[in-house]
Formats: sequence, structure tokens, C-alpha cells
Amino acid sequence: MSEQTPENFIVELSPNGGRFECAPGQTILDAALAAGYWLPHSCRAGSCDTCHLTLLGGSVQHAAPVAEGTPLPPEGICRTCRASACSNVMLDAPNVPKDPGQRVVATGAKVVQVDRPSHDVVTVRLQVPASSGFRFQAGQYANVIMKDGARRHYSMANAPDGDGMIEWHIRRMEGGRFSTHAYDKLKAGVMLRIEGPYGTFLLHPGDAPIVLLASGTGYAPIAALLKTHGAELARRGAVLYWGGRVFADLYAVESVAAWEALYPGVRIVPVLSEAGPEWTGRTGFVHAAVLADLPDLSRHEVYACGNPLMIDAARSSFTSQAGLPADKFFADAFVINT
Repeated sequence: MSEQTPENFIVELSPNGGRFECAPGQTILDAALAAGYWLPHSCRAGSCDTCHLTLLGGSVQHAAPVAEGTPLPPEGICRTCRASACSNVMLDAPNVPKDPGQRVVATGAKVVQVDRPSHDVVTVRLQVPASSGFRFQAGQYANVIMKDGARRHYSMANAPDGDGMIEWHIRRMEGGRFSTHAYDKLKAGVMLRIEGPYGTFLLHPGDAPIVLLASGTGYAPIAALLKTHGAELARRGAVLYWGGRVFADLYAVESVAAWEALYPGVRIVPVLSEAGPEWTGRTGFVHAAVLADLPDLSRHEVYACGNPLMIDAARSSFTSQAGLPADKFFADAFVINT
């Protein structure tokens, strides 16, 4: 690392010794990612607590969370996605190695294919120039940058292939600035500005059986995990519980049999909250279906993505009622993109 710029602060990561600069007003998380340090995080809006690290030294200032009513973190905790450094800082980050790794890049991306598999979901495939240095891992996401600098983030739903192709699944939100444009008007040939990759929603090595849990387009990063690690997920007995209001919301499932043929050895359980009388499958809350089938999760790992309310309910009930170790619940809760 170059010597500290006079107006910047140094953030040190204990116990492994990583260090990077953080400019005044810049969030610690943004500075870490730009330097190639993958601090734990998920929503980037101050609502999920995934990015909380213990503050061992120095002082930080927290901006208010994006979601109203979310309290500030307890004293001595740094919410890195909303915290800027007020001095040199030391954080307890035992799982972050000393040497930086994957870096975030901004680049142009050409839309090469647009499909609309349901009444409110559009799948977008983009080509990123090989010279950009953009590389992602299954489970990560990237931002689309709008003309005014506003950002919306979407998980990659494809396996990394080295050819610079990425696929997003975007749900149309009425009144949304980007999602309505993407669903109503986006066409092949358009250039977008993107930034990434971000996220730590990655498959962890091991032998524990796996529950994959998704609601809505939270299926996208799980699809990337399936396409990249299908054999490993099958070996570990993975089951996907995918929740929607009606079956059409499960936009990538023509039928249970067809889906399971795509991912042999992995089972899918559709769960519908507003199913009609013709539906003979599972109904209700998707996390409740998991509890009904697997009342003992003490030896499992759970990978969950989707609506933050679902994520919170799943985390709470799985750890308190089914014995899931808290550190075996891996989540990518997201703020609803508009």
C-alpha cells in the first residue's frame, strides 16, 4: 500500500493485518471493497446487520439507515455500510485475510438479450468487455449506475464463464426508476454503466446438508450457485424452497420435474402464499415450510436470499426453534430495487 494520503484515514483489520485508506465521508465498506477487502455485508442500506464489526480503536460516524425506524448499532459496533471514519480505525475482522483480493470496477456493459418470462420479471443478459477486469463469483451482484449516479443492484444469475457475460433477473416495481424501464423498454444493443462485483453470498466448502431459500427474484444468486456448484450441492443433499404468491411468480420453474432435471440431485419445493384451490402443493410462508420438513437444522447450512422480512423471519426461527448455528445462516437480504 502507498503511504497514507494526508486527508484520508487508515482502517486496519485485526487480527490478520489488512489495511486500507478511507476518505472523509466515504463509507468504510466502500473503501474496503475498492481496495479489494471483502468485509461481510449484504443489504448495504443499514437494515440487515450483516456488516457489523467490533470497533477496536478509533472513532466512526454513522449515517442514518435507509430504512426508517432501523436503530443505530450498539456502542462499540461499526456498521461498515453506513459508517465513515473520523480518525484512524481498527476493526475486528477475523475472517478477512491480510492481502487484498477481488477489486470492484466500473465499466460499460452492452445489453445482448432481454426476455420476459413472467408478467413482472425481465431477464437481462449483458456483455462486459474482457479488458474491463470485471470478474465475479457465483452469488455476487453488481450495480447499474443511472445517469444521475443513483444505483440499483442485481445479483448475477449465471455461472462465471470468463467471457464477460452476466445475467440479471429484475422484478418490475410500479413507479420504479430502473425496474419499470428494464421491463417496459429495455432492448438489446443498449449500453449500461455497471459497477461491481459486490457481495459475499458464496458457497462455503464442507459436508453439511444445505437448504437454499428464496423468495421472488432472490432466486437469481441461488441460480448462479446451482449452475456453478450443482454437483457439490447435489452431493450435500441441497433442497431449494422457493416462495411466491402464485406459481407464475416462480418464473424459472416450468414444472418441478423439469427443474429437477436441470439440477440432478437437488430437490425443489415450491411454496405459494396465495395459491388458488387448484394448487395441491405447499402453501403459506416459505420459511415455515422449511421448519415443518426440517425441525432439526443443527447440522445444516442455510443460504437465503430475498425479501428482508423473509430473511429476518427465517434467521430468527431457524436459530431459535431448529437449532441452526447462527454462523451457518448465510443471507443476501436486499432492499427492494426500484
